[in-house]
Amino acid sequence: MNWLSNFIRPKINQFGNQAKDVPENLWEKCPACDGMLFHRELKAAQNVCYHCGHHLRIDVEDRLHNLFDDGDYKRIPVPKVPTDPLKFKDKKRYCARITDSQK
Repeated sequence: MNWLSNFIRPKINQFGNQAKDVPENLWEKCPACDGMLFHRELKAAQNVCYHCGHHLRIDVEDRLHNLFDDGDYKRIPVPKVPTDPLKFKDKKRYCARITDSQK
């Protein structure tokens, strides 16, 4: 409990530990080699780790853009599933079975 540790050290730490405005999502960790990957370099390498060569996941938009020429594709809407087309009768209602299986 001296004046150096109580008074001077907090003042020095205050100057050295100033918060920097660095976003948290600039880096990604490779699951194979635990290497830190910068997002811009990872995107340039098409989501392949430049340390070990591990292939990371690609989001849907990037995958469709790579798969089709110039990202030119058309989305087709998925039709709605009928709730009970045949009017099944059982111990449990068919509509309830569908909702349980979808959950």
